[in-house]
Amino acid sequence: MKCHKHFLFKKNEKESGVLEVRRGEVVGKQRFNNLNKVPQKKYTELLEEYLKVLKIKGRSEYTIKSCEYHSKYFLEFAGEDLECKQINEELIQNYILYMQEQKQLTNGYTINSYIRNISPVIKFGIKKGYILEDFEMPTVKFQETMKEIYTQDELKFLLEKPKKKNFKEIRTWTIIWVLASTGIRARELRELKVKNIDLLNRVITVNQTKNKKARYIPISNSLAEVLEYYMLLRCGQPDDYLFCSVYNGQMAMTTLQKVVKTYCNERGIEKTSLHLFRHTFITNAVNKNISPVILKSITGHSTFKELNRYYNAKTTDLVTFIDDIAPKMDKKSSYFKKRK
Repeated sequence: MKCHKHFLFKKNEKESGVLEVRRGEVVGKQRFNNLNKVPQKKYTELLEEYLKVLKIKGRSEYTIKSCEYHSKYFLEFAGEDLECKQINEELIQNYILYMQEQKQLTNGYTINSYIRNISPVIKFGIKKGYILEDFEMPTVKFQETMKEIYTQDELKFLLEKPKKKNFKEIRTWTIIWVLASTGIRARELRELKVKNIDLLNRVITVNQTKNKKARYIPISNSLAEVLEYYMLLRCGQPDDYLFCSVYNGQMAMTTLQKVVKTYCNERGIEKTSLHLFRHTFITNAVNKNISPVILKSITGHSTFKELNRYYNAKTTDLVTFIDDIAPKMDKKSSYFKKRK
């Protein structure tokens, strides 16, 4: 016979189970109601919140401005009153069609860069629960083309000391030397101060970088002579910008692009891209069998995958190695011998 305590225990256990079920129902209802109470945010409010996070993380001014610019372009399509709950994969697909058809953007790389620059904002909105649909950002597939790097003859023309002796000409000539001799990014070059140049130890200290990691760049003997000549002409204080504007301030990116373009065109060189000097430097370094580890340290790339994107092997470079790789024909017989 079961005792009274046994029945009491069963009764308490049953009541406890009922309470747990009811408690679960209450919690479930609360969670369901919370899901329905999604904060109503506009994209402009989401952007403001995201930019605040970027500033707290110490992201560069360039990154913040780029995010603002591309968001402005996106809102030209979607409307200033765009609400976060309206953002989904279909909207982004329509945005791509808008850029292709209305804005006549045919370059897939450019279109993908516009998508890539608003992607972090949208992912942030999904994480915060402002955007209801979690989706992968669509991109455009396109045929990549080989970038024509500066040839040795073109570099020879550009690096030749200018006949004009004015400061602007010497400044641009020195900029070309630094870009061609170091593979430094244009943004990093603009941030260089006079104190970052150590001619005694032949190193450039790059403190303002894309990935926030400071690095040293070695200075060749030839570049050291060019920098010494320029810095005597520059007469700047340690905290002054190395390549300054006419007002001794930081040179604007547009000014940098313009002076290099003019300099190249005056010498009959049609290629005027600042970034192309980086491609050229990396390609030449690889062709000289420089260690990838050392090259990665100089260029400041985060991964070897990114570094590999900058290598542009020319046909002549490939032909040099192909005989050592491809199968060889038996010299006793040849397809090109005259048949009787």
